[in-house]
Amino acid sequence: MSPDTSSFPAVTDTVTQAEIDVYAELSTDFNPLHVDPEAAAASEFGGIIAHGPIALHAFFRAATQWLGTEAAPAGSNIRITYRAPTRPGDRITCRLVEASETEPGHFEVSAECVNQDETVVVSIAATLVAA
Repeated sequence: MSPDTSSFPAVTDTVTQAEIDVYAELSTDFNPLHVDPEAAAASEFGGIIAHGPIALHAFFRAATQWLGTEAAPAGSNIRITYRAPTRPGDRITCRLVEASETEPGHFEVSAECVNQDETVVVSIAATLVAA
């Protein structure tokens, strides 16, 4: 059974430095922009920024909840554009912009992840396949 395009949930995550540190350990990405407050403060970003995939957590939670799956099903294609940095303390909300069923069980989804100031941090265009 295909999900209803009007029921795509808005999901919110709060980004923490602890989450950023865990991601750095898992990915072995210890770029100072993510883990060194002094170096990050001296950068063009003016402080710590989260690894890009952290801003996508809300989208993946929303999409898998909507599809009723634990992960994006095989055949799904997700294209992302980073628009602004995500920082510790940001509340990132994924919201649907548009969704349509292009053929039975195949959906074109446009979504965005915004922070608490309504700044778009990530734009997503996805083809999702219902399991």
